[in-house]
Amino acid sequence: GAGAGAGNPKSEFKRRGEEVTELRKRLRRTEAENSNLLKRISELETTLQILTDGGLVNSDEITVIGSLKRMTSSFEKSVKLAQRRADAWANKEPGGQLAYAIEETGAGARILADLVKSGALFDRVLPAAVNSPLLFSHTVSLYARAAELEQYVPEFVPIIERHLPSIEPHLEEILDQWEKIEPHLGYIIKNIDQLAPHCGPLVKHIDELLLYADEDEVHSRYFPELLEYIGYFAPRLDNLVAKKHLTYLRPHLPKITPHIMQLAPNVDRFTPYPSVSANADVLVWYFGWALQTPIIRTIVQIWFRIPGVPMFCSWLATHLPKRPVRGQVS
Repeated sequence: GAGAGAGNPKSEFKRRGEEVTELRKRLRRTEAENSNLLKRISELETTLQILTDGGLVNSDEITVIGSLKRMTSSFEKSVKLAQRRADAWANKEPGGQLAYAIEETGAGARILADLVKSGALFDRVLPAAVNSPLLFSHTVSLYARAAELEQYVPEFVPIIERHLPSIEPHLEEILDQWEKIEPHLGYIIKNIDQLAPHCGPLVKHIDELLLYADEDEVHSRYFPELLEYIGYFAPRLDNLVAKKHLTYLRPHLPKITPHIMQLAPNVDRFTPYPSVSANADVLVWYFGWALQTPIIRTIVQIWFRIPGVPMFCSWLATHLPKRPVRGQVS
């Protein structure tokens, strides 16, 4: 009897241990499901953007009037871009506009000749253009950038085949911002399948996004952790930029990166409170441990969903002592 009594605590300890092990397994499954859900939302947002750009969601885009409006707008932007480029050449030297016209005409002729010679024009480019009938409205701006685009044409052909319906509606903005885009073209081409469906908001907010394209000793370039979630964040860029979240977050990027997957599902709740981003280093210093502690971080996710909590976090961000985090501020 004594032996049996002595064995009970061991049996109870074993049973409790098995329960804890099972709870940990369930917690890991829950976190994996949350991550998969975020990826799924990202994929669905991407699909919706592709359908929208292709004119399959917004019925206005596929009516005659809608198409004419888009064509007219694109043509006007093309002409303005070409005029700006010609004026810039005119300011460089006498007869600059003529030199500009000669250079772009020569580049355009070489591009067409190379495409014909390789067979890509009729076999790949024109068949893809059938799915983007408004492409011809961009011919002036394409001409205006022909010399700069020439070297990249071989790499652009497969992109045209796969993503022209997503890119064409935003082509004027892309060409207008070419000087900012070109230094990062290697990365863009490498990841074009993820980026192309969202090129509209990405180009629109390029100045803020380029804050994340530098390189330092702490964080690798282009914030690669978020690439597979681009479909989740791209539709939210308008609101995030309007509240200056991207600008405020950049100095704190190394500190928030380890917690990004716990924070990402709560973006919409915290968007109205830019002080949270401006003081992200303070909040992470005080509470980052909770986002990295099993079980507690699950409780935190539930807590984030309570109305008023984002506002409370904003209040904390501006009232918690900052000296332990940032040191003496002069």
